[in-house]
Amino acid sequence: MPLPRRLSALCVLLAGLSWLVTGCSPEAGPPAEPPPIVVDSHVIEAGNGAAITRLSGRITAAERTALSFEIPGELDRLPLEVGERFAAGEVLAELDAARYRLVADQRRAERQEAEAVLREKREDYRRQASLADKGYVSQTRLDAARAALGTAESRLASARAALALAERDLTLTRLAAPFDGSVSRRRAEPAERVAAGQPVLEVISDREGFEVETSVPETLVDALAPGSTHRVLLPALGNAESAATLRHLGTQPRSSNDYPVILGVDAPPPGLRSGMTARVELSLDPRATEGDGALPVPMTALGFDREGDGEESGEGDGLRHAHVLRITAEGILERVAVEVVSLGEGRASVRGALAPGERIVARGVEFVRPGQTVSLLGHGPERYH
Repeated sequence: MPLPRRLSALCVLLAGLSWLVTGCSPEAGPPAEPPPIVVDSHVIEAGNGAAITRLSGRITAAERTALSFEIPGELDRLPLEVGERFAAGEVLAELDAARYRLVADQRRAERQEAEAVLREKREDYRRQASLADKGYVSQTRLDAARAALGTAESRLASARAALALAERDLTLTRLAAPFDGSVSRRRAEPAERVAAGQPVLEVISDREGFEVETSVPETLVDALAPGSTHRVLLPALGNAESAATLRHLGTQPRSSNDYPVILGVDAPPPGLRSGMTARVELSLDPRATEGDGALPVPMTALGFDREGDGEESGEGDGLRHAHVLRITAEGILERVAVEVVSLGEGRASVRGALAPGERIVARGVEFVRPGQTVSLLGHGPERYH
C-alpha cells in the first residue's frame, strides 16, 4: 500500500480510539472528600468513690537527731562508721579530756582551800563570841569576825559550784547515744577541733519506725486529713507495700505551692532503710476533689496550651491551660477547656464543661484539631494510611 494511504488509515484509527475512550467513560465528578481520621476514644465516667493520687516520696527515720558536744575541744575518738548500730548509753565520740581534767583538779584544790579557810574563820568567830560574852572584846571585833565567817562560807559555795561545773564539763567530753539506733552520717573526724553545738554525728532511732516525706499541690490540701490511711510501695524491696497514716500536713508551702506531707509507715517491711524512695498512693476525699464537678480522664487525653493561648487567660500555672477534645454525635471534635485538679499515674481529675457519658479523644490530641471529623477506633470499618 502506498505511504500516504497508510498514514491516512492510521489517523482514522487513532481518531476512532479517541472517540471510544471519551464516549464510553463516565464524566469526571468532584474530588472525593478525605476519609475521617481514626482516633482512640474514652467515655467519661462519673467520679464516684475515693480518688487516688500517686506521688514520689522518700523514707526517713521517724526519730532522728544530730549529736553534738556542749563544750568545744579536739575530737579524740569517733569509732563508729556510717550504718553501724549502737545501744542507748553507748559512747559514740570523745573529746581530748586532758584540759578539762586539769581544770577539774584545780577547782577541787580551790574547794579544799575554801573549806580550810572556812574552818579557820568559824573557829575565830567562836573564840571572839566567847570573849565578847565575858566583855573582853568589843562588839566591833565580834562583827568583823562574823563578816569574815560569812565571806568564807560564800567562797566555799562558789568553789563547790565551780568544781561541779568542771566535773560536768569533764563528763561532757564523752558523747553518749540517746537511744538504740544507727549512724546515718559522720560530720567530723578524729583530731578535728569542734565547737560547742557543732554536729558531729547524725543518728536515727529504731524506736519510732519510719516515715515517708512527700508534698502535694495546693489543690489537694483540702482532700487530706491527719490520721487518714493511705498506701506506700517500695520499689527497692520488690514493691513491698504498707499502710501509712498521715501524721503531718504542712501549713506553709514549699516551692511551686506544694505543701509538705509526712506519713508514718504502719508496718515497715524487712530491709526498709532511711533514704529509700517510695511511691505514695494518697486516697483523696471525693467530696473535696470530685464532688464539685471534677471527673476522671486519661492523662493522655489532656492537651496543654502555651501561656495566653486558648480560652484560658494567664492565671496560675500550665495546669490551668489544659483542654480535651470532645467527640460529638456527628463525629466532630470540640475543644473543651478544663482545670486539672490532680494528676496520678495515667489518670487526671479535671473540672470543665464535661459530663459523664460524653466521649473524648483518649490519646493523640496533638495530631488532631477542633472541627475535624473523626471515626472511632474499634467502631465500624477502620481506615489505614
